[in-house]
Amino acid sequence: MNVFYQTIISRGNYMAEESKISDELMERINAFGKAIVESEEYRNLIQCDEELNKNQGAQDLLGEYRMKQLELQRKGFDRKVLNELNDLEEQMKNNETLAKLENSQKALAALFRSSNDLISEKIGQPFAQRLGGCR
Repeated sequence: MNVFYQTIISRGNYMAEESKISDELMERINAFGKAIVESEEYRNLIQCDEELNKNQGAQDLLGEYRMKQLELQRKGFDRKVLNELNDLEEQMKNNETLAKLENSQKALAALFRSSNDLISEKIGQPFAQRLGGCR
């Protein structure tokens, strides 16, 4: 059993204790968590993450990009840093490992959005509200 699924189950059991979720609903929540973990989208994300862990060049590029993002946040608008960030972003798009990882993240996020939409439809009201951020 992988860590993600263990987390879902442990959090689910905690939620059941706190909010008195019925055993039947808890079983369905656990089944849903298991279905996510067994989905092609999730398995692909895990595979891409493993590929990233084996690719030091891609890790370095991602690390450099994140550091540059922090630098831009600390300094505020800085044309030079922004240009460097844009250059790094272009390099990341051209890096096969990072491009696959980004696509797998997008696919899993789409699965979550679709799941949310279906749950919302079934219960007749929004299930999870978006509180901002990018889609």
